[in-house]
Order: sequence, then C-alpha cells, then structure tokens
Amino acid sequence: MATIKLARSTSCSRCINYAEPRATVKSGFNCDVNYAKTQMKATRMIYGKDDKVQAHTLIQSFKPGEVTPEQANELGYQLAEKVADGHQVAIYTHTDKDHIHNHLVINSVNMDTGLKFQAHGQKAIQEVKDMNDQICLEHGLTIPEEPAKVRYTTAEKSLLEKGKISWKDEIREAVDYSVSRTSDFKSFSELLNKKGVDVKLRGKTITYTHLNANKKVRASKLGSDYEKETIFNGFERHSEPTKDRDFATGQSGNNEPRPAATDSSIDRDPELQRSDAATEKLGESQSGEQFTRDSRSDELRPEQLQQQLNQLRDYTNRLQRDSSKAVNRILETPENDLERPFRAKQDRNREDSERNESEQPTVKRDQPDHNQNDGPSL
Repeated sequence: MATIKLARSTSCSRCINYAEPRATVKSGFNCDVNYAKTQMKATRMIYGKDDKVQAHTLIQSFKPGEVTPEQANELGYQLAEKVADGHQVAIYTHTDKDHIHNHLVINSVNMDTGLKFQAHGQKAIQEVKDMNDQICLEHGLTIPEEPAKVRYTTAEKSLLEKGKISWKDEIREAVDYSVSRTSDFKSFSELLNKKGVDVKLRGKTITYTHLNANKKVRASKLGSDYEKETIFNGFERHSEPTKDRDFATGQSGNNEPRPAATDSSIDRDPELQRSDAATEKLGESQSGEQFTRDSRSDELRPEQLQQQLNQLRDYTNRLQRDSSKAVNRILETPENDLERPFRAKQDRNREDSERNESEQPTVKRDQPDHNQNDGPSL
C-alpha cells in the first residue's frame, strides 16, 4: 500500500543533503543523480528563478514486505515521469524504517519552458495520489482504502457482541443527533453539550470529550463521519434560505393584509353602504367559492366555472345599478343642485334690471318741452 506526502522547500540543496546520505538506492530523472544539486541550480540560474521556492519534495511510502528497495526506486522513477515531466528529479530510496519509502526531490524550474512546478492545494495532492495509485495497481500492489465512516476498536466490537454500548458510541449518537438539527458549529456544540459531550475545534481536527466518563477522543478515531469536513458539510446541507421572500409566490414574507385607506370626514351614502353590505353577504354566501382563481379552480368542471362566471356578471350589474342610483340621488338633493347658483345669479340680475328701470323718470314725448330753446321769434 503506497501513500503520498507532498511539500515544497526554499532550499533544494538542503532537501538533497537530507535524502542522499540515507539512501540505499538512488536514481535521477532528467539529471545525473550524483550531480543533482549542481545541475538543478544551473537550470534555475539560466531562467533567473533561483529564489523563493527552489524544490518540491514528494515522499512515496510502501506497505512493509510488498517491494524491494530496487523495485521501490523504479516505482519512484515512474512516478517522477508522470508527475514532473520536463523537470529534474532525484529519487532516493530509504530502508531505515519498517516501510520502504522514496524521497523525490523535484527541481522547481522546468528545463524546457522555464516555468515553475505547480503543486499547490488539495487538488494537486489528489492528482499525485491518483497517479501513484495507478502505478501501484499496474504492478499488483495495494492502494490505500477509503477511510471508514465509522471506526470500531477491538474492545468496542467486543462490547457490541455482548449487546453493550461503549462511551465512544454514546459520543457518536450525540453527534449524529446534534448535527442533524443544527446549521452552524456554535449551535452544534451547545446542543452537543446538553447531550453530555464537549467538543473542541483545533485547526483541522475535532476532539470530543465524554463529560460523564471524563474521556477524550479525536474525531479520526471515531470515523470519517465525525471529522471536521463531514460535520461542516452537514451544516451546509441543513442551512435554510432566507425567509425575507417567499420564493414560491414571489411575495414578501409578511403576508398580513394591508388596511384600506379611509377618510373619517367622508360620510358615505346609505345606498353605497347597502351595496357594501350586499358585497359582504354575497362573499359569505359563496362559502369559499371565490371568483378569482384559487388552488381548487383546476378541480371544477366547465359547467361550474360557467355558473360562477354568470354569478359574477349578475353581481357586477347589480353593483353598477346600485351605485348609479346612489349617485343620482346625491345629485338630485337641493344642497347638491349644480344649476342652482347659476339660476340664482340670473334672478338677481333680472331684479337689478327691473329696479333700475323703475328709478328712471318717465318722459312723455307728446307734451311740448317749455324749456326747450327754439331760437328768436320772427
């Protein structure tokens, strides 16, 4: 079973100085392994990129007893071909531990293009792991299995066989319950505490403490379902969208009806009030059969829809008649006679004209006017 670790360094010489003395077998890809430091530095100097990151290190480990040092070094060379094409790579095989492993030192600058080796983040690590798994499978070697969602120790399995539950299982049950009912870490930890379990988050790891048993355990010991990434993914699934708007209807979250605008200074006509009362009575008589389209209108037969349409038409005509009567009665009242001011003005003008005529002196045209001067007599 081969595993991978990937890192980077600002000193290529330091990486080689560590790996070379401990190597049982060594080889070079695109370089002479005995002069790896000099050749790698020359490449970096040619392209003027001898600063910052100078090398990347890759550790390839194998399951004890699966490979010999020579086989391990050959597998490391094949991995270098896949991972670092165009780069200089020194492969050093160590046998100082139970498992044989390779140290691959990759020069940061490509010999052909001058571009730097890019291996950042989880995505790059996963790509290297996939390449390594492919090589191992081609040679009949085992590869790492997917982490178990729930991990049980031998002692836990023994308790389960006896029908008993361990304190670790009590933590698992509390975590399962809490993560399904919360959407953030704060509320998760508060609910978990009520269940008798304390939780601490330290970087990428989570530690659970069984308060009654006063025992601690890391999430990785319980299984992948209880680790940080799984827990936080559960929060994202359980988070709800904002309720400011109803996405199904496009309406505001506050669906309370708005009160109609009223003016207390307006005295409504009794006839119009009767019309409103008729409207309310008609609405009550329908007993939920609305004129507008509702959720049940799709279930009505065509003849029922036509009947409702006729009722709506009759109601509209009756409302128009009642409104017209009320308006006409308002206009017919003396105080609302629109022609009265005009007629009153005409009457006033007539009275003024008659009074002026009576005040003027009457001149009798058939009587001589003795005051008239007709000139000297002849």
